[in-house]
Order: sequence, then C-alpha cells, then structure tokens
Amino acid sequence: MLSTSANPPASSLVSRWVGPVGVLLQLLLVLYTFHIVIFHPGENLIVDHYDGIKSYYSVEMFLRQPLSDGMVVTGHNYPFGEYMYYTDSTPLLSEALHVLVRIFPGLLPYGLYIYDLVILSGLVLATGLLHRILRPWRLPVVLHLLACLALPWLSPQTIRLQVGHMSLSYVPAVLIAVWALQEIYSRHAAGRPLRGWLLVLGASIFVTSFWHFYYLAILGALVGLFAVVWGLDLYRANRTWWPVVSRLLLTLAVAGAITGLTLILLDGRYSERPTGSNGYDWIGWKLHFRAFFQAPGENHFRFLFDPTESVPYESAAYLGATVLYTLVVWLGLRLFKRQPKTNRQADVYGRFLGLLVLASIPMVFMALGERYELQDGAYVIHNYFNPLFWLHKITERVTQFRAIGRYVWPFWWALNLLVVWLLAQWGRRATLLPVRVLAVVLALLLIPDLAAAVRFYRKFTQRPNLLTWPAARTDMDRLTSGLPLSQYQAILPIPYYHAGSEGDYSFTVDPDDPHCNHTYQLSVLTNLPLMSHKAVRTPPYQAQQLYSIFSTTGPDPALLARLDERPILVFLDSTYYNGSNNYYRDNLKDRAGMLAAFERGDDFVRERQLQLLRREGAWSLYAWYPKRTAPKP
Repeated sequence: MLSTSANPPASSLVSRWVGPVGVLLQLLLVLYTFHIVIFHPGENLIVDHYDGIKSYYSVEMFLRQPLSDGMVVTGHNYPFGEYMYYTDSTPLLSEALHVLVRIFPGLLPYGLYIYDLVILSGLVLATGLLHRILRPWRLPVVLHLLACLALPWLSPQTIRLQVGHMSLSYVPAVLIAVWALQEIYSRHAAGRPLRGWLLVLGASIFVTSFWHFYYLAILGALVGLFAVVWGLDLYRANRTWWPVVSRLLLTLAVAGAITGLTLILLDGRYSERPTGSNGYDWIGWKLHFRAFFQAPGENHFRFLFDPTESVPYESAAYLGATVLYTLVVWLGLRLFKRQPKTNRQADVYGRFLGLLVLASIPMVFMALGERYELQDGAYVIHNYFNPLFWLHKITERVTQFRAIGRYVWPFWWALNLLVVWLLAQWGRRATLLPVRVLAVVLALLLIPDLAAAVRFYRKFTQRPNLLTWPAARTDMDRLTSGLPLSQYQAILPIPYYHAGSEGDYSFTVDPDDPHCNHTYQLSVLTNLPLMSHKAVRTPPYQAQQLYSIFSTTGPDPALLARLDERPILVFLDSTYYNGSNNYYRDNLKDRAGMLAAFERGDDFVRERQLQLLRREGAWSLYAWYPKRTAPKP
C-alpha cells in the first residue's frame, strides 16, 4: 500500500540510508584492518614479497621517470625496459599517479602510499556497488547490510592482497559488469532503453582491462556466455531474442576490439611478444574443486566436508559458510518436499540471478582446465565441457590467460548473490517457522566468515616499506653509503634472474625472494635500473641477450650496442655460491644450461677482474666496464 502521508514511511527512510551506512561501516572496517598502512603514510606496504613487491618496485621506478618516457618503465630489464602493461602494476592507475606526482612533485615520496589507498578503496567501492545491485531486490535491512559488508572481504579476488596481486584484488572490476548486466536485463524486461547501460558495460570492460588484462578474458567470457544463455531463455519462452542478444554481443565485440587495438598501438613491441604462453593448464594455476569447501586458515568455522590438503592461491574460491550450508538446507528441504515457494520466475531479479549462475557454470569448467590426471597420470580426464578446450584448437592465444583458475570468480559472485536473494525469499514466503528461522541463522553465518577475513588480513598483510622507508633498508644504506654511484648506468645482480619470457622458458630463472628484494632496494636507493627482470610476456631474445653476459665469449654485440660507456654496478650476493643458500642450485638442477649460467656468475666477477668498490658481509659491489676489452680468463 502506498503512503498518503507527506512524510515518507519509516521503511523508506531505512532503505534510503542503508547504502550510505553500509559504505561508512565498510570504510571503518577497512581503516581498522589496514590501520598500519593507512595511518603511517609511506612507512608500510600491504605486502613485501613475491609479485607484490615487484609491482611496488615497478610503480616506484615508473613514477620517478619523466612523462616523456611514455608507458615504458626503465627500472628493470635494462637496457630494454618494459611496458607497464606487462608488470602487473595496474597501468591505468600507475599512469594517473605518474601525472599526479609530476604536477605535484611533493607527492612523489608518497606514491606507493597513494597506490595502496586506491587499491584498498576497492573494498569500500565494492560495498557501494553491491548496494546498487541489491537495492531493487528490497532485501531485509540486516541481510542487505551483511551482504554489502561481508561479500567483498570473502571474494576470491580479495585474497590476492596477501599474494601481492593488487590489480586482481580490485573487487569492483567484476561487480560493475554484474551491475550493468542486471540493469540491462531488468530494463529489457520493463521495455526501457538499454543504450546507456550497454555503454557502461562496454566502458567497464575497456577500463578494467587496463587495470589488469585478465579482466578482458574474465568479463568477456561472462558477458558472452550470459548473452547466449539469455538468448536461449528468450527463445524457449517464444519471445524475440535476436535484438537484445545481438546488441549485447556487439557491445562485447566493440569493447574487446577497442581494447585490443589500443594495446597494439600503445605497445611498441607487440609483434615481438610470444603468441602463446607456457604454464597454461598447469595444475597449480587452475581450479581445484575442493577449493569451494576449503575455508582460509584463520576461519575456525569449517564446513561439513573440510579438505585437509591445501589448494594453491590461484585456486582460492571458498564459497563461504552461508552459501554452503544454505545449499545443504536447500537439498534437505527438497528431499522432504518442504522447500518454500520463491516464485523466482515472476521476480525479474530472481530470473536474472538464475541466468547469471547458468552463464557462469561454463566458466567453472574453464577454470578446471582442459585435462585432469588421476593416479599419477594413469588416467586422464578430458574436459570437453570447457569452452577453452575447443577454442584452443583454433588459436594458441587462449594460453595468454594461463592462470585459468581466475575464471571461477563470476561463478562465485553469481552463487553468493543468488543465495542472498534466496534467503530473503525464504524469510518472506516460508510457511514453516523453522525455515524462516533457518534463513536468519544462515544469513548470520556471514559474520564469522567476515571476522575471520579481517583477522587474516590484519595478520598476513601490512609490512615495512623496504623500498623507500629508510628504517626498513639500513643494511643496503650501509653498503652504498658514500659511494659515487650516479656515474653508473645500471645494476647487474648476481645471481642473475630473468622471469617473464613465458613463450620460451629456456631463459627463465625465478629469483629467490630475499635476493630479489635486495636488488629492488639497491635500485631504488641508487635510482639505477636493474638489468634483471621480473614481469610477463617479455620477448625471449631480450633474456637471451642479457644472459650472454655470462657466456665465456662475452656479451652479445647486439646488447653491447645498446649500452653506453659508463660502468655497470655489479651486486654480488655470495651466500648463493659459498653453500649457505642453495636456492638456485636446487631449482636449476634439472636445467643444465641455466645452472651453468648461474655458476658462471661467480666466475664472471673473477675472470673480468672487476673493481671491488665495497664488501659488507656476503654482499659486494663491483664496477664493470662492459665496453672495455676484458682480460682473458
């Protein structure tokens, strides 16, 4: 019944404020969880390891460059450099920060701090987007607030914060596409114009792709599959399906084409990069089915079926206690024929969620990979339900998106949103009081999951900023203190590492994390670029030329032609050669060529008779003049 009062009803006032209240509560929760980073500007980073510190290093060196250098970050892979699109460093955000610190140079020391604030703001923005998605469902206020607060923290994207995949942890990237699809679907059902939301959808695909290019594959697959499922549903109902489906597919095609062409135009080395990528369908980078049931370690509220073997981080997809126990209750109610009538077909949002789940199920098969081995390879399961299985027969480019476990993210969101809608329906429509009580209890299970997530991020993130905060790099300060290093052109770390030529792994050596961090510290402190590299899709010839430095015949002439007359600063960590640390020997024992290149690192210093500048413990700095004739070994 509509109110005839001049004042809006209390329920209307509550629904009006539930969004702002949710955003405010989420902001407070983010401030509480990440207070070490937020309230100590410049002193801490979200993480200090693996791909995270690599991204921070890339951003830091990029911000120091003049704008005239374009999108090439010269801080590593010297003398070639690398485009920011291939450094996992949120190129769109990095370029915006680059312009900002050029306009306001005083912000440069806080560049990484601002970067972290933007990444963490994704949790708050996700709450706002969820509110916009849930608002037309007219959920109970408590359920609405709980979903808006908890789901961003439980998302398999957010766990990337701990790994250091900042771009991939940005939850709004997927939610904005879900919101746009819901608006397009509901407007079509109401006979309203779609053009504005089709533009929003296309723009979101373009923008998020330059946040991280995996979003192009994930959102592209979601939109394409949703169009197919929606078209089939309309066809089954004897309704006109072609106009709306063609417009949706056209939007996807145009957004994808513009994104691809923009990258080709901006990437001066696009033609040199490998078409495919090694590691596609590797067990460590695809979905493990048990990941749906495996709660993170800080979560003490476990599901009935609790896997004992952990899953790789690329497979993280815990559905949450609310979803899992709701599915158990739903199966029980169906078994005993006590399932409440939800009238999903009459509710436009219920129909949308059903189609969204159906559209995302093929993405689960995509995330599971093309084949699974059983009994140590005695049996192989061919995943013919995987669309990539068939697409791979046409083009090798599907392997560019090799971490296929990420394709499960839309399914996670679709199922969680459907369960939220379902619990609201049970609470309203169930005739049995126990079912309505169960709906409340199941919704409240979001609370322990949320609390566990907050504990996890407080414990396993937020570390000292070892790149730019002096108190976190005293050893490297002591090594370089007083040395006139501005005359050098670059840094050559030994042991040498180069990771990123994914089309050809012959010259790929992943660094030991502490050694990698030390080289980043030295580079940031001296403002000299590294000749080592850690990124993706790098043309293999660059790694080959750089490794020629350690050959007995000396550097490749093509590499020498790119260098100038200035000396190169050589950083040697002898712990990897005196037996104190066997990381490289253990990891390269089955790769004779790269093991020999590693062993040549120590010989290189001796044979070239490099000038010792300083030694501090196991660390040594040398001067190497690559264009001078080297003495015979």
